[in-house]
Order: sequence, then structure tokens, then C-alpha cells
Amino acid sequence: MSLMLFSIRNAFRKKAVAVLAILGVAFGCGLITFLFSLTAGMEKRIEGTFNNLSGQITITQKGSMFGGLLQGVGSSSIPASYINIIEDVPHVNNVTGQVTAILRPAGATLVMPLFGYGVSGSGTGANKLPFQNIIEGAAPVHDDEIAIGKSLQEYLAVTGIPYEVGGSYTFEVPGSAARARTLQVTGVYRTGNELQDGSFSGTEQLVREIGRLQPGRLSAISAQAGSMEYIEEAVREIEQRLAGQKPEVQVSVPRELLLPLKNVLRIMEQFFLAISLVAVVAGSLTIMVVMLLSIIERRREFGILKALGWTPRNIVFMVMVESITLSLLGAAIGVALGYGGLAAVKDYLSIEIGVLGWPVAAAVIACGALVGAVGGVYPAWRANRAAPAEIMRGV
Repeated sequence: MSLMLFSIRNAFRKKAVAVLAILGVAFGCGLITFLFSLTAGMEKRIEGTFNNLSGQITITQKGSMFGGLLQGVGSSSIPASYINIIEDVPHVNNVTGQVTAILRPAGATLVMPLFGYGVSGSGTGANKLPFQNIIEGAAPVHDDEIAIGKSLQEYLAVTGIPYEVGGSYTFEVPGSAARARTLQVTGVYRTGNELQDGSFSGTEQLVREIGRLQPGRLSAISAQAGSMEYIEEAVREIEQRLAGQKPEVQVSVPRELLLPLKNVLRIMEQFFLAISLVAVVAGSLTIMVVMLLSIIERRREFGILKALGWTPRNIVFMVMVESITLSLLGAAIGVALGYGGLAAVKDYLSIEIGVLGWPVAAAVIACGALVGAVGGVYPAWRANRAAPAEIMRGV
């Protein structure tokens, strides 16, 4: 039998000691798996939104909420004729108008954006991105139908207001207590842009009625820069061309408005990393203490092995292999526990939260190996420290 195989089998000779070591590492690795998967999920969503908004320029009336990030939600309208002024700006293409309004689902305290799109694919609402990304049901066709973004559906479900495809629901129109609309949810969409996925979408005519937008008026205008390299130049040119126009406008780059959100995510990553480091240290200490207690109990065994001709290198190798074996097994169980916790949260909250991919699992397993190596160094040194005669006399 090889020394490697003997060491691996020897790690489980004392089952109580092995279980204690494995559970100590499993808890820490489970926590790391859950936190890192949570962060990876948030990063994926934000990156998807960033990529979706790459090169986009938004023109709204001056003073719009969130700098125009929400396509003019809650702000006054601008003339559709501004499109003609923007269309021939160098490095700008795909200039389209956007109509938006706000709704308050009956029973909810927050208002939600409602974006309007042209059903025929022509006219002001030519951009049909949500309607082209239906994942359940169908796109709305009539003026009493809407689709709901997947992220908004998940959020409302958590707050106790579930929206199902085919159901009809009452909405309040902010600003008028007497105005209410009953709308049918025909589909659920996911675009990868959290701004759109966290809203409702309907026909352009429906949104104009709810938002009281007259023909020839828009909530916002979207333009696409040909390249990120020219986006600042395009913004300056649009501002110059619209300077002096009434009503005044503000030109914003949604991608840049989301930078503070990325900074918040970076802080969260650092916080989770700090928690994970504590878990790693705890796992290392658990392995170290358990292996050290095991070695103290096995001093006679080491003395006999040395007397039989085992070299110091063999003793150190055996202890290190035992430590790393227990840690790797604990890490594997920890990944399973972390994934189970993630699945339980998803099921309980009905939210697609967290992403457990191979990079996360591999990082946790590698962390487990590191914990085993670090936790086994001192015990291995202790096992090799005393001479066989001293060990036998002390027993």
C-alpha cells in the first residue's frame, strides 16, 4: 500500500475526530459558497444591465427623476420634434422616442414604471425589446393588457402581491384618486436590463392614456452611440443642438448613472470577503485543533513508526495528507450546503438570487485545500518534533 493511500485511509480511523474536523470546514465553506454565489448573482445582473445600456444616451426634460435613468418616469414630456434635431448628430443612430407612465398596484405602497411600445413595430414605440423577450405567456396586444418584467414579478411576490399570467389586476393611477385601471397580465419578459425587468410594459396607446401624454409628446428620447469611444462627443453635440429649446432638456448616459451602484456592489463584495476570511480562519483553527489533539493522542503511534524506519518526511507527509483530505471533504460538503441554502432561499422568496458556477465551486474547494494545508502545518511539526525514545518513555 502506498504512503498516500495509507494516509488517506488513516485520516478516517478515528471517526469522531474526522467528523468534527469535516464539519468545522464544511460550515465555513458553506458560508463562503453562499456569499460568493450571492455576489456572483448580483454581478451578473448588473453586468447584464451595463451591457444592455452600453452606448445609450437618454434625453429627458430637465429635472427628471434619477437623472433620466428611468426614461422620463415621473417627469414632464418633451416634443417628439426633438428626434429630428438629434437624428443627424455624428456617431449617433437608432434615435427613438419613449413613452412612460407610473402605476401603483392595488395594495402596494410603491409606484412602478410602465413603459409603452408600438405593437406594429413602427412609429414612436418602434423599440419592442421587452415584447421580443417574453419568457412566459405572450406580448400584450390590446390597450387593456400589460406584460411584467421577471424581476418585478419576483419582487412583488415577496411583498405578497403575486402577479400571474392570465390574471386581471387593479392598478391605481397616481395623482388622481378616482382613476383606476383593470389590466390583464399576458406575459412575463426578461431582457437582462434590470431597469426594464423591474417594470411593466404595455402598448403605446395605453401608456399615453395613463400618463396623459398627448400625440407629438414623449417622455424621453433614446439614442445609441455608434461606439463608447464617441459617446462623450455625441452627448456634447446633442446638448449644443438642444440648447435654448423649450422645454429645456438634460442629456444623460444611463451606464454612467449606474456607476454608484457598482461601487456599492464592490463594497458588499469586500464585506462578504471579510466574512469569508473569518470563516476560513475558523475552519483552519478547527482543523489545527482537531489534528493537534489527534497527534497528542497518537504520539505512541508516531514513535513506533519512527522506530520502524519512517523518516521525518514520511511523518510530516502523512499528517499533511490527513489534514488536507479532511478539509477537501469538508469543502465538498460545504459547497453542497451552500448550494442547498441558496436553493432554499430561491424557493422561499421565489427570486432568482445567486449563481453557483464552477468558478465559485472551484474556489471553495481550493480554499478547503488551503485550510487543510495551513491547519496541518503545526500538528505535522509537533508530530515530527520528539524522538522515538522520548515518545515511548512519555507514554
